[in-house]
Amino acid sequence: MKGVRAAIRYAKALQQLAQEQQLLDTVIVDVKLIHSTIVNNNELTSMLRSPLIKADKKSSVITAIFDKKINEHTLRFIQLVVSHKREAMLDVICEEFIKVYDALKNIARLTVTTPSALTDALRAELINKIKSDYSLSAVELVEKTDASLIGGMILRMGDKQLDASIRRQLNDIKQELVQA
Repeated sequence: MKGVRAAIRYAKALQQLAQEQQLLDTVIVDVKLIHSTIVNNNELTSMLRSPLIKADKKSSVITAIFDKKINEHTLRFIQLVVSHKREAMLDVICEEFIKVYDALKNIARLTVTTPSALTDALRAELINKIKSDYSLSAVELVEKTDASLIGGMILRMGDKQLDASIRRQLNDIKQELVQA
């Protein structure tokens, strides 16, 4: 994706600023709010990406939306991003900041896909197993259901995936029979 390197640099700069000010936990809440607002609002996304709208107008709109909802340091950082004409990638900067924060705090995001919803006991067991196996402080679990899996589950953490579904096992057997 275009601009990811710059987004990473901005995210790390925000992380350093937040640590210096001892506001890291406050800033992550702000960044998640900003990210969800941008991602869930097509008009805001279009305005931020529009080359026709001046930077000062974009800055005033952002201030109007987030003033008194986020920390002043976070708001000033966003205004700095806008003044450097990087507002179009504000959502990517937020995503990268969340990744930096997660790495710093040893948090993992895990997506689990099962044929039916997980029970509370199975969910807790899965989280505890992942936390202990990978020495993590926390695991944020995203659950998805896909009835075509038949049974088992697919786990995805970062760029790693474990497919322990019955569907995959049946496909493997099918491939072996076709090749034999």
